[in-house]
Amino acid sequence: MKRTYLFCVLLLLCSMTTRAKDKEHNAFVVQVTGKGQPVILIPGATCSGDEWNETVQHLSKNYECHVITLAGYAGTTPLPNGPYLETMKNQIEEYIRDRNLNNVILIGHSIGGMLSLWIASEMNDHLQKALIVDAMPFFAVVKDEHASDTFNENTAKAMLADMNKMNNDQLKFRQAMTARYMCSDSAHWDIITTWGIMSDKKTMAYTMNEMNTKDLRKTISNIKIPVLVLGAYSYIPQYPTYTRESVVKIYGDQYKACSKCTVHVAEGNTKHFVMYDNPKWYFKEMDAFFKP
Repeated sequence: MKRTYLFCVLLLLCSMTTRAKDKEHNAFVVQVTGKGQPVILIPGATCSGDEWNETVQHLSKNYECHVITLAGYAGTTPLPNGPYLETMKNQIEEYIRDRNLNNVILIGHSIGGMLSLWIASEMNDHLQKALIVDAMPFFAVVKDEHASDTFNENTAKAMLADMNKMNNDQLKFRQAMTARYMCSDSAHWDIITTWGIMSDKKTMAYTMNEMNTKDLRKTISNIKIPVLVLGAYSYIPQYPTYTRESVVKIYGDQYKACSKCTVHVAEGNTKHFVMYDNPKWYFKEMDAFFKP
């Protein structure tokens, strides 16, 4: 009887320790599947880790997939305060170190790609490669060459106030339009819209503004691992000067400080959700890059 009681106490203590350790990483939730070399997959803004379902299915026979959903996105509990992206970045680095994950491959899309670049620029150990899906070290400067690299909380507050004015139908309409703008594959429009609706508005406003005011163009010169960047391109009739060649140049300018970075830009109708719009090309590039 005493042994049974002692065993139960030990189980309880172990459970409490595990929960306490998990609680330290409140900037994301993670689901681990598969066996083999560890791969950490970080989705884009507002997206669930389910964004990577097809990718995980493709990889899980040979890789251990750690699929992240960032705090505040797609219904997950938000962080109590900022800075949001830096906290997420720091805790993902801690997650890698705490679990002693080695030869890690990072896969990041959009804001997850930006976080992957940031992590790769700081971690010279543990990592092996990084696959960046339609992300840049300083996206804001593409639209505004005078974009500031200093976070302006008033801008984030204004964006949040704008979202708070919307009723549910208006918010759903905006998220649906965003899904159509960023993804050609209509089969995924509803789920992308749903993730957006479920996301915490403050997290959305602050993370987007933090990304737009974080300039990593010089920082990526510190990256020591091979990086493959998959850029999106889709022809837009009303913008004839927006060509694939112009996109290649934009990406080249963004990544010129990174000697370990290679950029491949898609052809055809490939919008921001590259893995949905051009899966054959996406997986072909991935498989070639992941080969030893």
